[in-house]
Amino acid sequence: MSGLALGAVLAACALPAAAGAVVERHFEQVSPADKGDGDIIAEGLKIMASDDGDGAAFESRMLFGDAIGSGTVGRTTYLARRGAGGWSTHAVTPMPRPDIVQVLRGSTRVEMFADDLNNAFVWAYDLPAVDDDVSLHENLYAKDTVSGGLRTISKTQQDPLQLFDFLSTDFGGYSADGKHIAFGLSTRMLPEALAGVRNVYKWDDGVLSVVGLLPDGNVPPGGATVEPANIKGTMSADGSRLVFTASPDGVAPSQLYLHVDGEPSAWVSEPERGVDGDDDDKTPANGVMFEGMTPDGENVFFSSEEPLVDEDTAPGPDMYRFTYSQDPASDPGNLTLITNDGHALNDPGSVGGTLVGMSDDARRVYLHGSDETLKLWQEGVPGLTTVDPSVHRTGSSGWLTLVASMPGFGRVSPDGNWLAYIKDGQMYVYDRIGQSLNCVSCPSDASLIPTITRTGRDNFKGFRPRFLSDDGQVFFSTTGALVAGDTNGVADVYEYDGQTGTLSLLTTGKGSEPAMLADASRSGDDVFVVTRQQLVTSDRDGYIDLYDVRVGAAPSGQSVDTAPACEGDGCQGALSGAPGEGVLGSLSLESDPPGATARVRLAVRSRATFRGTVGLLRVRLARGRIAWNGRGLTSGTLRRGSPGAAKLRLRLAKRARTQLKRSGRYTTVVRLRFRAGDGRTASRTVRLTFRAAIRNGGR
Repeated sequence: MSGLALGAVLAACALPAAAGAVVERHFEQVSPADKGDGDIIAEGLKIMASDDGDGAAFESRMLFGDAIGSGTVGRTTYLARRGAGGWSTHAVTPMPRPDIVQVLRGSTRVEMFADDLNNAFVWAYDLPAVDDDVSLHENLYAKDTVSGGLRTISKTQQDPLQLFDFLSTDFGGYSADGKHIAFGLSTRMLPEALAGVRNVYKWDDGVLSVVGLLPDGNVPPGGATVEPANIKGTMSADGSRLVFTASPDGVAPSQLYLHVDGEPSAWVSEPERGVDGDDDDKTPANGVMFEGMTPDGENVFFSSEEPLVDEDTAPGPDMYRFTYSQDPASDPGNLTLITNDGHALNDPGSVGGTLVGMSDDARRVYLHGSDETLKLWQEGVPGLTTVDPSVHRTGSSGWLTLVASMPGFGRVSPDGNWLAYIKDGQMYVYDRIGQSLNCVSCPSDASLIPTITRTGRDNFKGFRPRFLSDDGQVFFSTTGALVAGDTNGVADVYEYDGQTGTLSLLTTGKGSEPAMLADASRSGDDVFVVTRQQLVTSDRDGYIDLYDVRVGAAPSGQSVDTAPACEGDGCQGALSGAPGEGVLGSLSLESDPPGATARVRLAVRSRATFRGTVGLLRVRLARGRIAWNGRGLTSGTLRRGSPGAAKLRLRLAKRARTQLKRSGRYTTVVRLRFRAGDGRTASRTVRLTFRAAIRNGGR
């Protein structure tokens, strides 16, 4: 596949640090300059960065570059990578069947990526590039995003797949490299599966197996599931371990089990004592719920409504840590009671669990409970440390999704020293070593999910955006002016460095267009933002782009420039001259893009306001042909035999004129497409506001 190379960057800016050090960052345009005359999708969790920050996946409703297919409602997934020459972009969405409509059952969706973005999980309807999938059915696929190769995950070796087996795309765990994935299905895909119940399958780089097995090696008589669905955390990072839920006999309450490759499954929620001291008669507890697992799969956190150890004396649900042992007989102490207050949430429906997050070694655990507090448990430290005494259950935007068992608004660093979370719409950071809690976005609200576009689709399943780096840096968007340089009154992206206590503005803080956080690398050196602002000279349109705000000076060998302070006529002050025929009142232009360029093929300001139903838009262009169209506008073309200024007559169509008359204001975007005499092309967008004409001396 061919790429679209980009190398433009903004001159490095200096962000002050508390101890006098200077943190240099620069802008790099990640999405291509030529992206099909449209926005990339900047809403929800649809932009995912690689761990190292050298890649980013995003979606667009435009086809460009090497795209060969689109998904639901025309959405195509793209993958941008940083290389020696800058960023290059390739399409990920495979070619769908040409004879189906890409909606509902016939759609194609890239659902999840590996941590390095080299592999992806795809749900699609009978892809034509694969010959071993089930014809005219939905299938699960693994895609190698480097080679473009596709492999079928959902290949049955026993009973034929049913029509609605994969109507939904729920999965039950996904490894860090994307080569291992679990899912549940009632169809018997393998001889060792049990007919008539839901089996848990795992695909290991081409090999399918049944993994939802009891410790005795049998499939549970009532079947097995992975709950919650669509998160990566039910599977270990290497794909060798998976937590699943099943009733041991089809009647008893569901229990948690841990599948371990090559070993019998372990009963995670097994009580330490049996009835009347008989360890061979252990009764499954009620209300067992998975909360989280460490990346190595050694430790599983869960809550139980009934006591599992003698130390659990408080009525109500409590939190436990299960530590895997290959020889439970000689090492029975695999359950650790985390809380003993009965305040674990244990609500798999609307609220979720108690676990907010934990260190990778499972020795530090952050949790909140029904007593509306946020606390820290540390191995070897008696009791619980109160982090926040008032994590409100009612009215808090972060309460329902603060937990680890679903993508949400709470993050813990791998060493457990840092906790970042949103409460009541504001960003808080806890420093364990310093034992301090700070609201770093106060007094304004913080946002972690872009809302610039509105296409109304769901997110990358299982994706949890990084807003906390491994070293305690926190990233968020806010419309508030938290530093003096933020003067635009719209959303900008900030960084709070927990180690230095420094708050820095990462985006410009200027211009009328918002900039919002999308994701970040694990180190925090790469912070990905979306905006319509033209932050580098390669960005020559008003569409939404993805940028990397990257630590360090601009790469050597690449052009270093600043975003233009003005462009074309924007450098010459306001336009003058009488309005043309049909224009009522004067033409005013506002919000010029910054900067100047000496060699342009098409120059126009980014916004224009007219009085009446017709306006004259002045452009500066080379010799060639320009065409324009837009919602509510009459399309048109103009050919120029010599370079210079021209006036484009923009007229509202009938329906738009009716709306203008009714409301007194009509806003739209005109798209300009120019082809020069030498064959080169350029495109621009201008936001237009038509205001009702002033008549009869009215004000």
